[in-house]
Amino acid sequence: MAGGPVSVARALGIAKGALAGVGALRVVGEVSGFRGPNARSGHCYFELKDEEASMSVIVWRSTYAKLGFELKDGMEVEMSGSFDVYVRSGKMSFIASRVEVTGEGALRQRVAALARKLAAEGLMDESAKLKVPAFCERVAVVTSLSGSVKDDVVRTLGRRNRLVEIELVSCSVQGADAPPTITRALKAAEASRPDAILLVRGGGSYEDLMAFNDEGLARTICALSVPVVTGIGHEPDVTIADLVASRRQSTPTAAAESVAPPMSQLVGALLERSRRLEATITRRLEGASEALEGIGHRAPLSLAQNLRRRREALQSLASVRVMRDPSLIVLDRARDLDRAEERIADALPRGLARQEELLGRLGSRANLAARASVERASGRLSALAASLTALSPLAVLSRGYAIVRDEAGHVVAKAASLRAGEAISAILAEGSLEAEVTAVRESSENATR
Repeated sequence: MAGGPVSVARALGIAKGALAGVGALRVVGEVSGFRGPNARSGHCYFELKDEEASMSVIVWRSTYAKLGFELKDGMEVEMSGSFDVYVRSGKMSFIASRVEVTGEGALRQRVAALARKLAAEGLMDESAKLKVPAFCERVAVVTSLSGSVKDDVVRTLGRRNRLVEIELVSCSVQGADAPPTITRALKAAEASRPDAILLVRGGGSYEDLMAFNDEGLARTICALSVPVVTGIGHEPDVTIADLVASRRQSTPTAAAESVAPPMSQLVGALLERSRRLEATITRRLEGASEALEGIGHRAPLSLAQNLRRRREALQSLASVRVMRDPSLIVLDRARDLDRAEERIADALPRGLARQEELLGRLGSRANLAARASVERASGRLSALAASLTALSPLAVLSRGYAIVRDEAGHVVAKAASLRAGEAISAILAEGSLEAEVTAVRESSENATR
C-alpha cells in the first residue's frame, strides 16, 4: 500500500467509507444470541448466522418498535440494511432497517394474527361453544381413511364402550386442498346427527398441520349444530381448529376416550339414575296420599260450613218477617226451617258418600299410575342390565376363561410376549392365582407367519 502509516481512527474511517460504498443489502439468516431491547437505549443486538458464517446485527429502537413481533433466538428472518463500523471499538455491524419473519416463523405469525382476529369476534369463548354430552351414543369420526389414526380411534372407542355407534367420514388432512375437504366432511357428518364429531389426525410438522389453521374451516366448526372434539397432532401442537372446537384433546386417542366413558362408569350412572327414579316415585306417592287425606278432611267440614251459613241466613230472614207480621211469618218460617233441616239431614249422608266415592277413585288412579311408572322403569332397567351383563368380562370368566397379566400388570394376549420363568397372575370367575411360566408355545397359526 502506497503512502505512510495512518492512525487507527483513520484506518477505521477508511473502512467505514468503503463499507458505505457497498450499499443496502438483503440478508437471510437465523437469529442467535438475541439481547434486547436494551433497558436504557431500547436497541437490540444479536448475531445473524447460517451454516457457514455469522455477523453482528443492530436493530435501532425506532425500527424494532415498528416490527409488530418480538425477535427470538432460532427465528428465521430476512433483513434489509447496510454494514457500518463503530470507530470506538472497530467492530463492524449490520444495521437493519427492516426485518421480516420467513419460513415457519412467518406461518406462526400469520396463525397468531388469525387467532387474535377470531378471539376478538368471540369465536373462542367457552360460553359460545356447544357442550359435549357426557356419554355419546353416536360419534362421527372425520379423518383420513388411509392412515393409522382411523384404526386407533375405532379401536379405542370399541375398547372403552362397545355401545357407541361409529361413522367414518373421509377427508384430506394435509396440503392446500385439505381445508375444503375437511369442511365438506364436517357438514356431511353433521347431517347424520351424531352426538359429537371427532376431527383427528396424527402428528407432523407445523407446515403439515396448516390445514387446521384455515379461517374458513374455523368458521365452519363454529357454525355446526353438533359439538366438535379435536385430536390433532401431539401434545405441543395447537391449531386454530383446536381453539374454536368445543373440546381440544392432545391426541386422536385422547379425543376418542373423552367421548366414550368406560362401561364401569356407565353402570354407576345407571344405578344412580335408578335410585333417583325410585326416590321420585316414592315422593310422588307420598304427596298423592297426603292430598287425598286432605280432601277427605276438608270435604265434610266444607259441607257443614255451608249448612251453617244457610241456617243463619234463614234465621235472620225470619227475624225480619216476625217484626212485620209476628203471627203469620213465624209459623211460615218455622215450616221452612223444618223442611230445610230435613233436606240438610238427607243431603249430608249423600254428600259424604260422594266424597268417599271420589276419594276411592282418586286413590285407585294414583295406585295404577304409580304401578305403571314403576313397571316401565323396571323394564328399562332390566333391559339395560341384560345388555351390560352380555358385555361384562365376568360373563366370559364364568364360562371357564381367565384374564392373565404379566409382571407389569398388562393383560397377556399372546404367549410370545412371555418368557420362561416369568411370574404371571390370573383372574378367574371366582378368585385369582399367581403362577410362573415354565414354557412358552406359540400357536401353529402364529408359528407359520
